[in-house]
Amino acid sequence: MPVTQLSNAHYASLLEAKQSNLPGQDLDWLNRLRLQATKEFADGGFPSLRDEEWRYTNISPIEKKQFTLSDKAGDVDASFLKGILLDDCHHLVFVDGFYQAGLSSLDALPEGLVVSAISTGLAENEELIRSLFDSVVETPALGFINLNTALFTDGAVISIKEGVQVEKPIQLAFISSKDGALTVSNSRNLILAKSGSKASVIETYHGAEDTCYLTNVITEVVVEPNARLAHSRLQAESLQAYHVGGVYTRLDSNAIFKQYNYTFGATLSRCEVHAELGTASDCDLDGLFISQDQQHMDNHTRVNHAQPHAVSNEFYKGILNDKSKGVFQGRIVVAEDAQKTDAKMSNRNLLLSDRSEIDSKPQLEIYADDVKCAHGVTVGQLDDAAIFYLRSRGASEQMAKDMLTFAFANEMVERIKINPLKIKVLEELLKRLPQEGMKVEWL
Repeated sequence: MPVTQLSNAHYASLLEAKQSNLPGQDLDWLNRLRLQATKEFADGGFPSLRDEEWRYTNISPIEKKQFTLSDKAGDVDASFLKGILLDDCHHLVFVDGFYQAGLSSLDALPEGLVVSAISTGLAENEELIRSLFDSVVETPALGFINLNTALFTDGAVISIKEGVQVEKPIQLAFISSKDGALTVSNSRNLILAKSGSKASVIETYHGAEDTCYLTNVITEVVVEPNARLAHSRLQAESLQAYHVGGVYTRLDSNAIFKQYNYTFGATLSRCEVHAELGTASDCDLDGLFISQDQQHMDNHTRVNHAQPHAVSNEFYKGILNDKSKGVFQGRIVVAEDAQKTDAKMSNRNLLLSDRSEIDSKPQLEIYADDVKCAHGVTVGQLDDAAIFYLRSRGASEQMAKDMLTFAFANEMVERIKINPLKIKVLEELLKRLPQEGMKVEWL
């Protein structure tokens, strides 16, 4: 039997084998969704290179691994956890796909804010979870979304009441332990920012070094009229791991959504960020990805201007070294009724090696006639004149290259408004682009 068929059969069989460990077994509506997703996955399986949206990313290594589901969370070293949790945040911690109440800090939540794990929140927040689950993500899904719906073990549910402004960011920390080797963690996050509210949510993904596992995560976001939500995503998985994730958002009228996406880890990763914009809504999508060795990083974005007067700004940067490969596919769709749309998209890429590669594919689909839309892509190498200038001021050739590369990346870091997250991203940046004698606190 071909590898693809074996893989599809393996993952489809996991639902029955692990059913007793999945949350919401007594809920008919959730069981129906799981069974439907299982059937669709069994029929369609994982995406292949024949699918246009996946033509640059070959996921056969994931198919060959045939990851299993964990039965419980593994152990996490205290010092490792300390390096992950951001200061001055509310924390919700998941290990190997399971909520860890003892590692989380939710005892000082402000009034009007609901933050809980799905597994513990189904009892008192079932209607909220039901209203959000599968409400934004595209249901005629390719395999990873179906796999997530069928087999998710946990995730976060967040609801911000009307008019509430949450001062401290909410961190959702997803960790894979050494005990989770050769397993898949399926997590589902549901976020609702009600009318007039304001909050910041940060998702972080880390794993035990040199451990092979698969993270498959979906975040569904609804931003109601006049609400403001900032959503950040830091992926720093083990370099032996695989990571597939997506952020799917619906903006109602006059809503504001800022999404920041930072990718450093995993041997193969893909992140989709989709947003549907309502009347006069405002959406920013920022991204930075840095790949080395033979890493493969795929970033997919789609902004759907469904209503008039909406504004979107998209800015992604990639840095690729050694034999690594990057993908950026950005798509802006302007519907026929979406007059007065203002949409911009930019992707800039820096190749540090003759063997690195970037596939960049910006797309505009415009069905309205009174719009302002623009997109641009650049791919290049370090400027020899700039390197010569720095060397003439006493820098070595390698130091000059590191300084210029760091400056290229740091433009995206400077856009981060949450200081603890900014420090963490700088730490990840300096691991890959070392600056001699440089300390994070100086930046």
